[in-house]
Amino acid sequence: MDRLGERILAPLARYYAPPETVEMRISRPHHVVVERRGAGKEEFEDADLSRAKIESLARSLANKNGLVFDGEENVKLSCVLTGGHRFECLVGNSAQSGVSLAIRCKHPFEPSWDQWGVSSEIQKYLEAAVASEANIIVSGATNTGKTTLLNMLLTTLPIDRRIVAMEDTPELHIDRFYDGIGLLASREEKNGAGMVGWRELYDHTMRITPDHILLGEISTQNAFAALAALNSGVTGFMCTIHAESPHQVIHRKFDQNVAWAGAAMPRIPEFIQELIDVIVQIKRSADGFRRVTDIYEARNGRYVLKDGHPVREGD
Repeated sequence: MDRLGERILAPLARYYAPPETVEMRISRPHHVVVERRGAGKEEFEDADLSRAKIESLARSLANKNGLVFDGEENVKLSCVLTGGHRFECLVGNSAQSGVSLAIRCKHPFEPSWDQWGVSSEIQKYLEAAVASEANIIVSGATNTGKTTLLNMLLTTLPIDRRIVAMEDTPELHIDRFYDGIGLLASREEKNGAGMVGWRELYDHTMRITPDHILLGEISTQNAFAALAALNSGVTGFMCTIHAESPHQVIHRKFDQNVAWAGAAMPRIPEFIQELIDVIVQIKRSADGFRRVTDIYEARNGRYVLKDGHPVREGD
């Protein structure tokens, strides 16, 4: 981080900089909650972090990143900090306390399969699913480690695979694939700064011969691109999505994202069940760790893992 960035973020860095920090949050002035891996939550009172201080910090951070935040008409700031940490701030009347701030940390962390609560049998199952080019969705609530797990699955692929990753924020680790390419979509409705939108990225992807198509988190902007990729005949599709169960992934979340985009597509749940092989569900525990709790084979309509317990044929 440059000196300007260090100076701007100094009041917050003492909370989010430790490598075990998963997220820091401010839900009212002077009150900080820090969630740490293996320790859970801890709260702090900080006299320096007034609403005025937070607004000043956000204005400086916006200026540094070429964004607009003034605390009056433009009251929301989303950006990525050095190290990949996601900064999100909202001030004003839309936050009852006047301020809502969160920094979701991306400190390097490579959990073992045991830390995911995964047995050797389930590990072999997941690695075999990736090797067979299964279409896989990793599902979980906010900040449950979905991208971390997806990146872990990617390490099991040979380095010569033609990986095409489509994201709006670069989080997927594809550098090890010498024939791979990362594509970034514009986050704004009006494309600019030499960037294109999701439709253009999808069209480009279909013309550059992918072995695997990866998407970051499914959203209102990219749900159609994800469904189109699934329908392209390419195997080895992988993505993440916000959902609390495999049932929600199939029956609600894609429908919801498409609807919120102001569009409609018939029979999406049927479409997902036909084309997705494996849904991996993650849940967060009180100790700050994440666990794989469910594995559902959508095409076959059966659980391999349910509530953390293997499901045998005939169960």
